[in-house]
Amino acid sequence: MAKHIALVGVALICSLTSQAQDKLELGLFLGGAYYMGDLNPSQHFLNTRPAAGVVVRYAFTDRLAAKLNAIGAGLSGSYPKQGDKYIGIGDYDFDRVVIDVGITGEFNFMSYDHMFFKQQSRFTPYLTLGLAATSYESYKDDSDGKQRIVLSLPFGMGVKYKVNQWFRLGFEWTMRKTFTDDLDLVGDVGDGIDPSDPYHFNSKVLTHNNDWYSLVGFTVTLSMWPRKLECNDGTRSFNK
Repeated sequence: MAKHIALVGVALICSLTSQAQDKLELGLFLGGAYYMGDLNPSQHFLNTRPAAGVVVRYAFTDRLAAKLNAIGAGLSGSYPKQGDKYIGIGDYDFDRVVIDVGITGEFNFMSYDHMFFKQQSRFTPYLTLGLAATSYESYKDDSDGKQRIVLSLPFGMGVKYKVNQWFRLGFEWTMRKTFTDDLDLVGDVGDGIDPSDPYHFNSKVLTHNNDWYSLVGFTVTLSMWPRKLECNDGTRSFNK
């Protein structure tokens, strides 16, 4: 009799705690994007443009998750200025849209959405690192432009908060290191204008000339798939 009561108790605990952590979240990213490269070597958040898209997060444990994103972002920039005068030769600026599709890992500093301590694990900062593809219109070889996809490496940090059983909020700031140098080139820029060499050093260094961009903003997600929890008394298992 006591054994049966214990088994029922274990099954009840499993049933209740199976709702404490969720595997899958689906939602939106809303924020901004900015370019860093030859025309903006050091100023973060300069010429920030809107960015928006969808995100899907899958939690492996309370410390580790993976996130898939598809985000459209605006990027813009211009020749560096000193006072009211452009440092480069001529007046040049660009404005374009890129599509960022990537998968990143999230490494939580604290336990997040723990099965047994859900009230104590509703918030955590995290680091993120992954791999992405950037799609944009390239004008390097054709004045009419061709769609191109290049590899990029996203990394950064963020925070996330579990508002209730279904609703989550987050904030994230990431940099994208791309393997291209023509994000700042849009069509015919005229004689004497070279966005990839604004100071006319006549030198190409791959480690320096790669363009970067950043995504910064909020995530709003909903829990879609409650995590199942197995309990085992040595002879039987329960799975909600």
